Amino acid sequence: MRELITQGIVLRSLDYHDNDKIITILTPEHGRLSAILKGVKKVTAKLKFASQPFSYVQFKLVGKNELMTVAGASEIESLFEITQNYKAMVLGSAMLEIADGVSMKYEPDHLLFTGLLNALETLANTETDPDVVLMRFALGVFKITGYQMNLRTCANCGKPLNSDLLRFDTDAGEFVCIHCSRENAFPVSARTLEVMQNLPHLEFNQLENIVITDTEAREFRQIIRANCELRYGKILRSISN
Repeated sequence: MRELITQGIVLRSLDYHDNDKIITILTPEHGRLSAILKGVKKVTAKLKFASQPFSYVQFKLVGKNELMTVAGASEIESLFEITQNYKAMVLGSAMLEIADGVSMKYEPDHLLFTGLLNALETLANTETDPDVVLMRFALGVFKITGYQMNLRTCANCGKPLNSDLLRFDTDAGEFVCIHCSRENAFPVSARTLEVMQNLPHLEFNQLENIVITDTEAREFRQIIRANCELRYGKILRSISN
């Protein structure tokens, strides 16, 4: 029987049998893993915390096949504060969805794990706008998965982007000038592009003073949704509206 001890962030959980759950976790050394938490739906269950999305836990997993069983768990850090703010919970859930969609089973991914953990800690422990945190996380994911966005020039003609005539092409997943704009493109404000250009140069702990409007937040979400569906075939249900 295999035994595995690893840190993990719970991405999602699914009811299984009468009292069990199957959890999906992201780990730094082993990528995405699934495991059964037995008896966790009982009132007296001691490991309920390990079945909740956003939980950051040290797991002991055992098993002979792909679906292992949680033999023990201890909380590393509480990120419960995320669930106390509706916007943070919704956008944090989008981050979990993105990590679930791009991670690979059994493939180490320290960069993705660290990026997700830093983003969730920022949501839980600071007043940073959750839309800014989500965009910073998404830009990092696009980069490490080979889809770094071109934020300086038109993806089609290569000319510098004119902030007054800016579009996002959902078929290409990139910014284009108005002259290269096609049917499936939507306008983006100059401020949205400016913030996106600055975000990759900032750590999560440097984001707190960035202020965006509802318009910019909406455009952030449109861009992230479009690229996740285009690049990974992932529909982000948390921010589908």
